[in-house]
Amino acid sequence: MARSAQCCAAALIAAALLAGCAGRAPALGAVIERAPVELVATPFHPQTALQCGPAALATVLGAEGVRVPPAELEPRLFLPERGGSLKTELIASTRQYGRIPLQLDTRMQAIADALDAGYPVLVLQNLGTPWTPVWHYAVVVGLDPEQERVVLRSGTERRRFEHSADFMRSWSYAGRWAVVAADPQEVPVFASPREWLSAAAPAESAGQIALAESAYVAAVARWPESALAHAALGNARRARGEVEAARGAWRRALALDPDLDAARRNLAATAP
Repeated sequence: MARSAQCCAAALIAAALLAGCAGRAPALGAVIERAPVELVATPFHPQTALQCGPAALATVLGAEGVRVPPAELEPRLFLPERGGSLKTELIASTRQYGRIPLQLDTRMQAIADALDAGYPVLVLQNLGTPWTPVWHYAVVVGLDPEQERVVLRSGTERRRFEHSADFMRSWSYAGRWAVVAADPQEVPVFASPREWLSAAAPAESAGQIALAESAYVAAVARWPESALAHAALGNARRARGEVEAARGAWRRALALDPDLDAARRNLAATAP
């Protein structure tokens, strides 16, 4: 994302003012059908000015067992010239701390599914307008369709309650971007094979082969009939120099999908 995500108390005040004059989004209960849920054990890191990116990432990493203070993340994430953090840095840093950044689709249902599975959700909000954006990262930790509210770790508030319509508007203004940090050895129950493999593949491209391989092993265990999962595992094993293991994975991929040309080419390229 080319624009910065600016985070400050003034942004939250602006959001409160805008809430009174903007049209309401559909009721949360009409969008999702869920009992109220709140992940009360999710860590909380009060942010300093313009540091919502490090605070939000430290929150979701901490929920997955990676205890890292926002101050440690700031040099990786904060871009002074942009006054905030970019999504690309958040994604890359998630992988650097040994977790898979799994981007959710753009439905509120996806956030609900993640919460039901125990994953707090890092979101980008635009607390301004489409024409005068005020970017802010927060973490969704709860939904209450009956009360029409979303619960967030946001700014200096451990439990910020936002009316669901206000949240959906600010989230929509920011492109409905949402991501969870997942243990590479535990595929979230709500993930599809393509979503999981797409989230893991950049780790391989970045040279984080062990992280990618762990995710691919988990994918094969979860979806043993997925040709793409076996093919990806073969690629990671080849990168580790385990050629015979790689060839075995590609053969399994071709047995499942004879038209998978990438696996066929890899087999031919590594023929003894």
